[in-house]
Amino acid sequence: MAHASGDKSQTDKGSAPMFGDIARQFEDSRKLIIAANRGPLSFTEAHAGELIPRPDWTRGYEQFEPLSNIDISWVTGAISAADRAAADSLSDSDGLVQNDVLPDAWTTRFVSMPRRVHHRFYNVICNPLLWFMLHRSWSPTFTPNIAKDEHDAWERGYKTVNESFAMAVVDLAGDDEITLLCRDYQLMLVPGIVRSKRPSAAIHQSFETPWPWPSDFEVLPTGWRQELLMSLLASDVISFPSSRDIDAFVACAVSALGDRVHVDVEVPNLLSFGNHPVQLAVSAPAVRSSKFKKITNLETTQRAISRLDEWDGKHTFITVDRAEPHKNIVRSINAFGELLRRNSELNEQVRFLLFITPGPSHISAYKRLMDEIRRSIRRINDKSNGTNPVQIREDGNFSRAVAALATYDTLVSVPLVDGIGRSVLDGALINSKQGNMILSESSAVADFLANNASLVGFSDTEAMTVAMSDAVSETSAIRSAKSSSIRDAVEKALTASDNGLPVLEILERLATIASNR
Repeated sequence: MAHASGDKSQTDKGSAPMFGDIARQFEDSRKLIIAANRGPLSFTEAHAGELIPRPDWTRGYEQFEPLSNIDISWVTGAISAADRAAADSLSDSDGLVQNDVLPDAWTTRFVSMPRRVHHRFYNVICNPLLWFMLHRSWSPTFTPNIAKDEHDAWERGYKTVNESFAMAVVDLAGDDEITLLCRDYQLMLVPGIVRSKRPSAAIHQSFETPWPWPSDFEVLPTGWRQELLMSLLASDVISFPSSRDIDAFVACAVSALGDRVHVDVEVPNLLSFGNHPVQLAVSAPAVRSSKFKKITNLETTQRAISRLDEWDGKHTFITVDRAEPHKNIVRSINAFGELLRRNSELNEQVRFLLFITPGPSHISAYKRLMDEIRRSIRRINDKSNGTNPVQIREDGNFSRAVAALATYDTLVSVPLVDGIGRSVLDGALINSKQGNMILSESSAVADFLANNASLVGFSDTEAMTVAMSDAVSETSAIRSAKSSSIRDAVEKALTASDNGLPVLEILERLATIASNR
């Protein structure tokens, strides 16, 4: 959660001197700017038309909380109608949106685009086209079809929005040099534009999504691929969720740009584009703030926990996630059905609860996915003699989702590919049942928890069934040891995150780069 204006009491005292040293390296001549499609500030509109600011409690805000005393300029999108109204009516002469919910040292400029431009940017290019490509969700034999409308949306949507963000960054810096932290796939063209305007800028580009291999990246037109890669290679540092993503990015860069890309064989994860060196790195796990734990004590969460605890069976499998094609939910349901087919005595002793947030219904792939999830559940429940061992909630209720994470015996998360998912990290922090996990070996979180959780191939439903059977039969001592190891790994990352160490590492690296320019 955000600090109230002027409230610095929650900043970690141990990390403050380190951040102070880093801050002083920027304050004299460099402006620290964070560019993100969604930032730490958003607005809602009251019934009387009043615009109400609120902190946007997302990873985009949380990891920067320890920097609340440092001057940071945020450049973010005006996403909602209330955001756009605030950009029009609450911005000062410098374009900074006035609010009383963010730290005093922080400023925010909204990039407010016409609705048609934002539609092309987000609803045609970012979601679903780029999102599906990054998560291996296209079936290249049939989809996608990139026709005239998509090319128009690329030119007059994605590129237009990225140019607006980049120019806002340059304008905010004024005469100062720029240190830019650019976030995720929506703004992949920003580093290249900023570099062309400010050659001495220190630029970090981060991804919370996985990066595709060339076979998946090639669903995009040749020109788009080259534009994206050349812009990203204008960064000084690019971070990804896993080392596999680094390998995939290097393969894409070499495939698309040829001998213009040089891979350093002596320095790990270093390549250059022309004469410009680029360091590739693995992001720290995006562990939610320790204040998240307090949500389990809220009355609404406790009521939901009590309802889940009323069941007197033996083992509860739980999935908490968005209904995305890459999340692989249907295979996990089918694997559970096979568990029951082989072990009919478990029919009343085990259950699989799915807490699902549906995707946008206007995108046909999401509608087809939800239809198939429901069909898979019906096939199992129709054979259950009325016990209905698979149950689904589709409302995205946050309290129920948190309650599910607090009470699972085994959390199931087996995506085709993914960044480090929130439910896995959150579950490790708040679960009270010594819960274990079944994870896909191709998701970034598998690297983080490889020695503790049960890992399976995303297409191997037999392995999923066996892992579920093992989870039901394992002893309490084994479960406790696994659960403790998982929790310890996530708690260690949480401590680092609450102390701001991942961000500090980024800033130290950029400060070194900046000092050499």
